[in-house]
Amino acid sequence: MYKQDATNIDEALEFAIDAIDRGNMKLGSAALGWVLEREPSNRIALLWMACTVSDEDTKRRCYSLINS
Repeated sequence: MYKQDATNIDEALEFAIDAIDRGNMKLGSAALGWVLEREPSNRIALLWMACTVSDEDTKRRCYSLINS
């Protein structure tokens, strides 16, 4: 888990986006993973997750889940 004191999805998303903005893709991705375990169809988390991965197939999968 990315952060022991995360209490809700919104806080986790904020934490993830902040980490990504600071260039810490690994931490941001971990936080987004936590969100997506709880809400697999969270469009915001999927969009940001696509920003953290370099594999094109994984990016496409994230984008396709957003549109489903």
